[in-house]
Amino acid sequence: MKQNFFLIFCLALLAGCDINKGFTIDGVVPDVENGRTIYLVALAMNSQWDTLGMSVVENGKFKIEGKIPEPRIVQIRGIEKRQSIPLFLENVPFLVKVTGERPVVTGGELQRISNEFNDVKAEIYKDMPEMEKAFREAREQKDWSRCEQLIKEEERLDSIYNEAERQILAERGNTLVAVYLVSRHHPKMRFERLKPMYDRLSEEMKSSPYGQVITQRYRDAKITAVGEIAPDFTLLTPEGDSLSLYSVKAKVKVLDFWASWCGPCRAENPNVVALYQKYKDKGLEILSVSLDSKREPWVKAIREDGLTWKHVSDLQGWKCAAAQRYKISAVPSIFVLNSDNRIVGSFLRGKQLEQVLDSLMIE
Repeated sequence: MKQNFFLIFCLALLAGCDINKGFTIDGVVPDVENGRTIYLVALAMNSQWDTLGMSVVENGKFKIEGKIPEPRIVQIRGIEKRQSIPLFLENVPFLVKVTGERPVVTGGELQRISNEFNDVKAEIYKDMPEMEKAFREAREQKDWSRCEQLIKEEERLDSIYNEAERQILAERGNTLVAVYLVSRHHPKMRFERLKPMYDRLSEEMKSSPYGQVITQRYRDAKITAVGEIAPDFTLLTPEGDSLSLYSVKAKVKVLDFWASWCGPCRAENPNVVALYQKYKDKGLEILSVSLDSKREPWVKAIREDGLTWKHVSDLQGWKCAAAQRYKISAVPSIFVLNSDNRIVGSFLRGKQLEQVLDSLMIE
């Protein structure tokens, strides 16, 4: 009898060890029909997606089991069209419930850290739906004072969130939670904002699949960061002559990416014209790179807006070679360079552009 009891105890212990060696994901999805396939996928080093497991929904439930050599950021896909549920996978049991407004995932220490931060974020932005509704109503009524008030309130909430994010990155920079947070930001984030986030990540996290994505974004953003040497390029003038950035000699240069079809560009042009008239005899040159695809509207806009400085384009639209080299994702994008082609101002417009030029031209 004692021997049987000891045998049962050992078998139970071994079974418990087997469970601990792998992960289980139990899903509760009462609104998903039987037979739908649920996938567990993860980003790989080659930026492709690996399928780690799958399961078919039966009676509102699914189960995925497996084993991973180290924690990974994964996604559960297939519950709803175009929906993916992030999960910080470890070799422990997980429970995924999709029964309310947002999925609830529990299991593992990394998931706990992520859940706690998401709760903080939700609390910060809990009034955003009402604020967005109020903003739409104020805009329809042309109540610009109210619009400005709501924008300032959103900026205040963003400031609170940014501080909370800064804190978790400082405390958890060596975790996948930190990597995922940074990766969720806009892929074209400016270098000055991305750099402090990137610097808080450990080397181990930078070498992870998501970390490699962030590293590439970091390198791309650094190309146009203040202090960097602006990359040279050669394009054609409206007359068909070749002109390079470095061949334009000046005390200060403005490099302006724009297009004739771009409303904000055309609205900014009078400001640039005024600055050119103010400083063209004191060492200022401007080189405008057009993202137009046809010559006629490009030349017409130059003439109509009185842009009497140097212009180039390859008429390839967003595929413009110079725009791609500078990682341009929006126009206008205006840079200020010194006589050595070093970037001293990035993505400037209006008063900011004026202030930078004023400070440089009096030196």
